[in-house]
Amino acid sequence: MLHFPLPTAESAPEASRATLAAVEKAWGFAPNLMRTFANSPAVVQGAWGLLNAFEQSSFSPAERQLVMIAASVENACGYCAAGHSLMGRGAGLSETQVAALRAGEPLNNARLEALRSFTVTVVAKRGYASDEDLQRFLAHGYTPTQVLEVVLGVAAKTLTNYVDHIASVPLDDAFKTAAWSPADRKAA
Repeated sequence: MLHFPLPTAESAPEASRATLAAVEKAWGFAPNLMRTFANSPAVVQGAWGLLNAFEQSSFSPAERQLVMIAASVENACGYCAAGHSLMGRGAGLSETQVAALRAGEPLNNARLEALRSFTVTVVAKRGYASDEDLQRFLAHGYTPTQVLEVVLGVAAKTLTNYVDHIASVPLDDAFKTAAWSPADRKAA
């Protein structure tokens, strides 16, 4: 495992500074994962671009956070599961829904469960969703465009989850109340 410095908008490589400043402006601070990305201008710009693109998807804020939590749990990323659990609550997911997502359990809402299940399928099958998987998702009122948007969300989380796995990024104090470990997920 590598340990990367956690640069600030002032100490990051020159080409990373504007992106870190944009993160701080948007979120009120630059989380340690984004600061880790800033060691590479290409990575911080790519991650920020993917995250911002996903924000433009047709999903509601709660649905977007659901995708982020489900992908992070499936990828066993404690850092991202913690951060997105807090953001999910802020976006309108209930405590019960966040707890189910973190445990890898079905949700109590059929439409949201279809989104959770499809997201997990995309991660677990590395994008090789079957026709049955696709039809099950679409049957709950989602669109073919939203199939693509789930893949976008999974792409963003794959980048962030994998960097955290390699770098073992320290959890920010702001996320510690929502700390999560892969051991918290129920056996599939």
